[in-house]
Amino acid sequence: MPPRPLPDVTRLRLLDQVARRGSLAGAARAMGITASAVSQQISILERETGASLLDRGPRGVTLTGAGDALVERARAILSLLEETRTTMDQLGGDLAGNVRMASIASAAVSIVLPAAERLRAAHPQIKLSVTAEEPVASIEKVVDGTYDLAVIDLYDHVPVPFPDFLHVREILSEPLVLVTPKGFLARKRLGLTDLQDADWVMPSSAAACGAAVRYACRAVGFDPRVRWETDDLLLLVEAVSRRQGVTLLPRLAVADSAAPVTVRSLDNPALHRRILTICRTTTRDRPVVQAILRELERRPVGQTAR
Repeated sequence: MPPRPLPDVTRLRLLDQVARRGSLAGAARAMGITASAVSQQISILERETGASLLDRGPRGVTLTGAGDALVERARAILSLLEETRTTMDQLGGDLAGNVRMASIASAAVSIVLPAAERLRAAHPQIKLSVTAEEPVASIEKVVDGTYDLAVIDLYDHVPVPFPDFLHVREILSEPLVLVTPKGFLARKRLGLTDLQDADWVMPSSAAACGAAVRYACRAVGFDPRVRWETDDLLLLVEAVSRRQGVTLLPRLAVADSAAPVTVRSLDNPALHRRILTICRTTTRDRPVVQAILRELERRPVGQTAR
């Protein structure tokens, strides 16, 4: 009997995505193909391996024991291939190719766009594509290989776990600032306790910024009276300008050019967010990734670098 063919790497990647996403449809979205195409490729992989890899039921799919074993080996193979590509790129000094990245929206204008412009001028063969994503989604998609790197943020009082195989670097730390309507409490220095009777406009508690501000308010003895809740930063500032409430936001996220508001430091307690870059350790040393990280880590004017 002739030996079985070695499993195809693309199909191994698809199986890994099915395992991560928990469905054929989720894997299809991640890979940019149809669910039927994923199903067909997994069927071919099952023929290649001579084993049933998925239990297909009315509520979706689950990995069989053979599927679990193959996914474990597939991830080791994919990681080794990624390390091999990094080594070959280093040896060749290659500063060309497609790089996929994610970024929080509030860092995109002040950090990512300038970095992308400098990259295009200095290294036109690097083709950078950027998608705005929230940090949790970015971390997940860097881990599973959808993105090569990401810019995320981390707030005081809202810890985020990072897998050991991610390379994480802080590029700046910035304070949350108090954003109020013009003429609100004219004295310059205010603490959170001065705002316990104020109406608030803030992101939802599911967003890290909203969670951090709510935690800080409760820590000094009050629940903020939230009148407007939205993750749209332009709407937040507009609502504040129309005297719907006050808010705390990172300075880079305050679109005070879009509406007339007063921006001032919060005296007590001081709250901060950190902006981080993340990438897989297997891709960190690729010349193209290093070039992008260097540009992202350039200190924005007026901000505090690590």
